[in-house]
Amino acid sequence: MPATAIIDPPKTHNQSPFDLIKTRIEDLYDEAKLWLDGDPVTTQEQADALNTLENRIREAAKEAEALRKEEVKPLDEAKAEIQDRYNPLVGKTTKITGKAPAAIEAVKAALRPYLLELDRQKREAAEAARREAEEKQRAAMEAMRARDKANLEQAEEAERLVQEAKRAEAEAKRAENAKAHAKGDGRATGLRSVWRPTMTDQVAAARWAWEHHNAELIAAIQGFADADVRAGKRSIPGFDVVEHREV
Repeated sequence: MPATAIIDPPKTHNQSPFDLIKTRIEDLYDEAKLWLDGDPVTTQEQADALNTLENRIREAAKEAEALRKEEVKPLDEAKAEIQDRYNPLVGKTTKITGKAPAAIEAVKAALRPYLLELDRQKREAAEAARREAEEKQRAAMEAMRARDKANLEQAEEAERLVQEAKRAEAEAKRAENAKAHAKGDGRATGLRSVWRPTMTDQVAAARWAWEHHNAELIAAIQGFADADVRAGKRSIPGFDVVEHREV
């Protein structure tokens, strides 16, 4: 670690603001590398010099951030102007819903009761088709067991029932795969299953989280404790609140 004080960098002319601040920060970084070589601070002069270096780096970073904001300001303003023009049409945020998203949601709300009823009817039809297929399957199996192989009429009837059972099975599968849709130009609109958990037992839920999401749960609890300590609490069950001296 150098023992001498930090020397001001030379003035540089005929460079853009970005090039100037880039050179300044890179020079300060190189200066920091000379000072921060792993040796401990042992004198007041060294401590004062490092403090000066930190302040100069902080000032340069502040200036670079101001230049960055100034440089991106036209882009941000242009982006904001474009966003403001399109938000009434397609915007979908907590503050605004554009006409297109609002119209789509209204269409979905209008279609939902009809599609739910259509879905109910199709489910009932699928259940009936499945019952019929199972009945015909049983009838075919019974006919195959009871037929007299020497009796052609019984054999033909058993084969007819087998084929009928196969057709009923295919029809049942088609009915089970049928979906409730509103069709027209473009993509069809239908129902989809959405599963959402509703907590009914907080203790059991907490135990599940402890077993299956322990790391995330501990991180969340630590975050709650950190927030309370920052707010002034000095005693939290399950934690040692210890003072640390930091620069």
